[in-house]
Amino acid sequence: MAVILRDVPAGFNWGWFSREDPRMHLQSLDRKNFGLYKVWLEHKGKRAVIPEGPLPSKVLKSLTIEIQRKRRYIEGRWTSFMIDTGWIELHVDLPEVVLIVYPNMPTKITRKVNLEQWFSPATYAEIEPSDVFLNRELPALSVFKDRPDDLRHDFYLPEIIWMD
Repeated sequence: MAVILRDVPAGFNWGWFSREDPRMHLQSLDRKNFGLYKVWLEHKGKRAVIPEGPLPSKVLKSLTIEIQRKRRYIEGRWTSFMIDTGWIELHVDLPEVVLIVYPNMPTKITRKVNLEQWFSPATYAEIEPSDVFLNRELPALSVFKDRPDDLRHDFYLPEIIWMD
């Protein structure tokens, strides 16, 4: 179980379990409200805040404000979780990279990236398909696997996956 937001509002903790629904969300994890409330944070590849079932308006308002404040953090944690669970497939056919999020599931999202547009011609010419990988630590789509960290190119996955 991962607690992502604590005391929002006071007495409510939010997060997810290790065996979860394949769609970004937060659910109540505090002792008093354990599993009682769930809020979806994406809908068809777009960012959202959608309560599942009734949620007291005071709780929803506080939670929505905190989600807006910490959206980048939440999405980063969820994306690392997706990499760990195998919920992101990477297909490299240069210049194109295809990300399939939640493969073989009704919530599937497909994103295509043209690496040639992200690099200078000289740098792009150095890229081999095996250089492109999912980096769970950042979480990012990373290029140049065998180079030191400071010489890699990292593209934050949540910005690629979810749209506003």
